[in-house]
Amino acid sequence: AIVANAETNNLLIPSATYVLTKRFTAKEERRRIVACVFDPAQLPASVAVGFENHLNYFHANGRGLPMDLARGLTLFLNSTLMDLYFRQFNGHTQVNATDLRNMRYPTKQQLIRLGSRVEPMPVDQARVDELVEEELNVRC
Repeated sequence: AIVANAETNNLLIPSATYVLTKRFTAKEERRRIVACVFDPAQLPASVAVGFENHLNYFHANGRGLPMDLARGLTLFLNSTLMDLYFRQFNGHTQVNATDLRNMRYPTKQQLIRLGSRVEPMPVDQARVDELVEEELNVRC
């Protein structure tokens, strides 16, 4: 928990939909990138939120993302395709923001279409991979 006051204001962002990723994963985890959707409907009374330092979050110019875009991005980040791609250039269990910024992503429209195909989250790994492969027309 964090107390909202003048000292902590710079640690808070508007309560909205974001995609969160873990900055550190255990070697035993099957994927290096582990992502989820932060849904503000789960904390309806909150005006602002603060995420712990061990999380990265995806946003749009400091604001939240449309839900379909957030779901699509989460599916893509959690896919086997992305895990294989990420492991090609990063042998660490740390996933930092620079790594995430430097990766190649599907188009915004592809991510939105992907996210519109699944509700609610989460879905199992086989379904995640199937949806991503269909949208991007690739096979792992």
